Amino acid sequence: MATIVILEHLLQKDFGQPYLVYALAETWTADGHKVLVHYGTGEPPPGDIAFLNVDLTIVPPAYAALLERYRKVINGATLDISKRGYSTQLLTRDSDWDGPVIVKTDRNFGGRIDARLRRRMLAAGLTPDIPAGPTMKRYALLDSITEVPADVWRTDGLIVEKFLPEQDARGYYMRVWVFLGAASRSFRMRANVPLIKSHHIVEREIVAVPEEIRHWRERLGFDYGKFDYVVRDGSPILIDANRTPGAPADYATNPEVAAGTALLARGIDAFL
Repeated sequence: MATIVILEHLLQKDFGQPYLVYALAETWTADGHKVLVHYGTGEPPPGDIAFLNVDLTIVPPAYAALLERYRKVINGATLDISKRGYSTQLLTRDSDWDGPVIVKTDRNFGGRIDARLRRRMLAAGLTPDIPAGPTMKRYALLDSITEVPADVWRTDGLIVEKFLPEQDARGYYMRVWVFLGAASRSFRMRANVPLIKSHHIVEREIVAVPEEIRHWRERLGFDYGKFDYVVRDGSPILIDANRTPGAPADYATNPEVAAGTALLARGIDAFL
């Protein structure tokens, strides 16, 4: 049996985020493994596997240094998941594009988790290891590049992308691939709105993962995570890469979801 050490930021403790890794840990514990959560940059406990779960877009150097203490690390190559590192739809003020656009934060989750942890550090009298940056509660969908406010182009930390939805006569679609090692779950979800959140979903189906998206996983160095993508005119487009995904809201009450989560958890075997 193995000891799995989940590494988190000092102030993630009592954060209240329902991370998927916690749901996976229930299966690991039931299978006889020992799971420990270590907060901060102090001396971490020994273990067979380190699981990077620092919920920041860019992992601070002091946390990255902890990974060197472990022989096996999950997501050790994913220290920076800024959207500029993988977006193929980026625009500049002078881009020749006449379609709709979307304004986002370069940082994950609208920059809100980074900002929240930064505020916690300041409130605790600690020197932040997280740079300040813009936040967005909702990404802005605009009809054309000419509608992008001038201050967006001047704000470091905001990006503008071509908006290329996957859609047909029935609605809009988002595809999600969740994976750990060789285990994964992949769905296409339909909604009636172009910017899809979980509460908008009216239907979902199991789909295969395109090779282009699998290649992105290799390029970005993800052992574990969640990719959001669409398929537009036959071409897959990666929209979001997340190393700290949340658990399905109903994993504890829906037997089918619970079974799928348990199967995903056993992807840890590839690292043992």
